Amino acid sequence: MSSVDPHWPDSLQALYEQASGAPADAVLASRPQWAEQLADWVRRATLEERERAQAATWARLDVGPRSPGELLFLLVHSGELLWPYSEAPRELLQRLLSRQDQLVQALRGGGQGEAVEPLTREMDAELSKVVARYLKRHPDELRRLVSGVRCTFDGRVLCFNDTVAVDLKTLLGSDKRLIGRLDQLRELLPHLREGRDKLVAFIRERAAKIPWRECRDILEEKLFQLVASARGPGELRGFLGCYAHGKREARWCTRAGLLLARNLEEGGAVAVIDNLSEVLVSFEPPVEGLRASLNAVVASLHEDREFARHRRVVDTCWERLVPKAEPGLALVLLWVEERLFRVALRQGAEDAFECRNRARERVRSLPVADALEWLAEECAELWPRMESEHRPGADELAAWRQEVTRRYAKKPVLRKAAMEFVLWCAPDAAASEAELVTLSLVKTSTDRRLLRRLGDHPSTRVRFRVRAINAWLAAGPESSEPETPATLTGALRHLRSAGALTLGGGRTWLRDRDLEELLLGAFGRVERDFSARYPEHFREDESVLVSRLLEDLKNEVDSIRSDLSILLAQGQPVPLELGFQYRRREDAGQGTEVVEGTRPAGVELGFVLTVEVEGFLTTKRAVLVQARKLEQRGEGQWAPNLRLAREQVDAVLGRSESSVCLFLVPPALRAECWMIPARLVRGLMDAQGSLSTVSREGAQRVARSLAQWMTYELLGLWAGDDRPGVLEWAEGRAQGGPDFIVELSVRKNGR
Repeated sequence: MSSVDPHWPDSLQALYEQASGAPADAVLASRPQWAEQLADWVRRATLEERERAQAATWARLDVGPRSPGELLFLLVHSGELLWPYSEAPRELLQRLLSRQDQLVQALRGGGQGEAVEPLTREMDAELSKVVARYLKRHPDELRRLVSGVRCTFDGRVLCFNDTVAVDLKTLLGSDKRLIGRLDQLRELLPHLREGRDKLVAFIRERAAKIPWRECRDILEEKLFQLVASARGPGELRGFLGCYAHGKREARWCTRAGLLLARNLEEGGAVAVIDNLSEVLVSFEPPVEGLRASLNAVVASLHEDREFARHRRVVDTCWERLVPKAEPGLALVLLWVEERLFRVALRQGAEDAFECRNRARERVRSLPVADALEWLAEECAELWPRMESEHRPGADELAAWRQEVTRRYAKKPVLRKAAMEFVLWCAPDAAASEAELVTLSLVKTSTDRRLLRRLGDHPSTRVRFRVRAINAWLAAGPESSEPETPATLTGALRHLRSAGALTLGGGRTWLRDRDLEELLLGAFGRVERDFSARYPEHFREDESVLVSRLLEDLKNEVDSIRSDLSILLAQGQPVPLELGFQYRRREDAGQGTEVVEGTRPAGVELGFVLTVEVEGFLTTKRAVLVQARKLEQRGEGQWAPNLRLAREQVDAVLGRSESSVCLFLVPPALRAECWMIPARLVRGLMDAQGSLSTVSREGAQRVARSLAQWMTYELLGLWAGDDRPGVLEWAEGRAQGGPDFIVELSVRKNGR
């Protein structure tokens, strides 16, 4: 308690020895004499003597056995001996009350019980005097002084142990440090036996008189210290109940949301996460806190994480959410539940279906429950595919957008819910789809206002996407019924004009994921159509089949060029100039130069690619392709092997190691044509010990689709040979040459 020597001053030593050595039956009779001598000492004592007496008094009250006379002297005269010259001892009141109980028991045990009651009242008055003096000198030490003692509050006075009273108006006064003292009172709330609501109202009333700007920062730090201390949620509710303005403080809500997201990402303490969830759902209006909690969950949902902490936050959100009032948040929670459900299934959790069904029951009473569940489940299935190698094609995504629009566009409540949901929860790989779906749902001026309000969303992802969409809407015609981009060209125009190319710059040197998807979708449509019609045309000569395939590719590229020219006509920067031409070698297939029956089966193609990128690259390269078709073995039954002579493979590899084999096949798992490096085909033939065939099953296992090969291998410059001899042969300038010469050109500015 003090650094002063805990020995009695010489002027008081004799009196103390007299009191401590008095017989138990003579203690009460000696009191008047001791009181007179002590009063005389108090009048004459110096400050140093008082400090030494204070230190000695507390040293003897703190620990050690004491005689009844010693306890009586120390407690009855504690008001004169325990002066508040130094900081308050921890749990002062509890220790003094404990010593008082010891004295009372000793007196009753000595047969002096009739004098206990008046003596107790006198000691209670002295203890109140001690506490009041300490609080007057150290007003910020209330919690330290009375810690561990149960108390009550009657609206004005705190009463400890039903005997020691503290007047709060006297305690608080008009000091500028009122916030700290109110906070001490708030910390007493868990220890109140009665009067808790009165004390909360008292604190709230006094806090309301303080200018909020002066105390906001201090209270903010106190709140988050409570959160980090991992105390129970009851104390947090008490804090926000006392300082009601804090429930409407947007800055506190934002900070709590950021801390919750970080703790979920880093696997923070469960108690801290529970506290942050409790704080967020306590804000007013409640929807803002719920939105901040869900934003933390959505931002930290990753497939490789353990989701026990997320489950606790989600359950807290469900408890506070009113689905009828906020179907958009209910949709987000349903989607989160679907994600957690799939992870739980993979981990073999026993309650996976139970948690999912419980979540669906919470929205079952809504008229739009089926629509919400459908979209949550669809997106939980679709969006992970957008980030994988099995990304859906452009046509599939367009059909999916149309289905969402069909189900959601008719009801305003569904449009509102879906717009926030897709902009919020769609991953970066699905950003374009999210924006296109949102555009398809903006039907009225009310929808536009809702979209503008989403510009203040706690999620940065939502804010950025809303800005892109609003920019596109502002640049378009003034209409309350904006049209949905109906084609890939329209989608590309929207994304480019809005600057919404958010998919990470693409997979190839084109650095434009949307443009790559445009090319991949165009080539894929040709490939699927060709494969689907192959059973009708497989009897045709391979040269006819290849010619039809190349003609369809040329028409599709011409369509892309036309679409891009529309962009140019509307003042938009054209991403690239694409050319596609093919021709058949004049003497190809003519029997004048080869002996009949000696010409090998199959068709050879030479792809010649020219790329000019301003400030980056200029290159010309060739890829030699050997094409073969799959034949039938009997009516309706396809052969198990593709016919291809090893000499043909060796010949094409002899010209260029970059050569590829193209196999024309009917739909199997997918409607596509197979592209396989010639070196790999040779390896398959060696493995099966064949000189004239390739296993259809083996080829299918290692093949890429024609659309993927043309987009990512050929146009992506991962394939090709730029040696002059190969280029000369591929362009038909050398003796022989391929049957078909395919010329592609790509020109792109340097951006």
